[in-house]
Amino acid sequence: MCGRFSLSTPLEELVNQFLIDEFIEETSPRYNVAPSQKVLSLISKNGVRKAGETLWGLVPGWANTHNWKPLINARSETLLDKPSFRSLVHKRRMVIFSDGFYEWRKGRDGKIPVRFLLKSEEPFVFAGLWDRTSDGKVTSTILTTKANDVVDPVHDRMPVMLKNNDDIEKWLDTDKYPFEEASTLLRSYPGDEMKSYEVSMMVNSPKNDSKECIRPA
Repeated sequence: MCGRFSLSTPLEELVNQFLIDEFIEETSPRYNVAPSQKVLSLISKNGVRKAGETLWGLVPGWANTHNWKPLINARSETLLDKPSFRSLVHKRRMVIFSDGFYEWRKGRDGKIPVRFLLKSEEPFVFAGLWDRTSDGKVTSTILTTKANDVVDPVHDRMPVMLKNNDDIEKWLDTDKYPFEEASTLLRSYPGDEMKSYEVSMMVNSPKNDSKECIRPA
């Protein structure tokens, strides 16, 4: 599962690293992104990479927006089995930018938030899907997979992470790469390239979104 993450990397750095062609003019550092909030996302259309914002929590276009509980995660192993996702994997693949995500481990005094990130501390992306609701909102979900050896002591699931631009293009370009081929990317990120550390309990509340959220506890 992935229910909270950060993105404090400057937009200029994201543009250069991920070869973004079109992007929104301004972003703010985010240290505690929560479901239902806007997230910086990327799609590829006719070979052009476009960055913009989506609402985190997918609502299928055919769903009743008033009664539907937004889907923040989608298990990569069962995408083709779920009506909410089976058509999106062929035409509406996207990625969400991040530089770290949180999970909670059990402690003697309650659950302790742990931040997971790359050892290089570089940004990466989550593989995701998007759809447009009946009232025009663009919503998104983050794909998950089995946890690697870094995440597993805390949680048995982790988001699907991509960093290599060729892999990202393979996921984004639905015309060139059918899902059967792109699905090979839906695996655990190498544990030897990741690290983790405990952070402040401030992360527990989505109201907190300051740099203090990512400081080691």
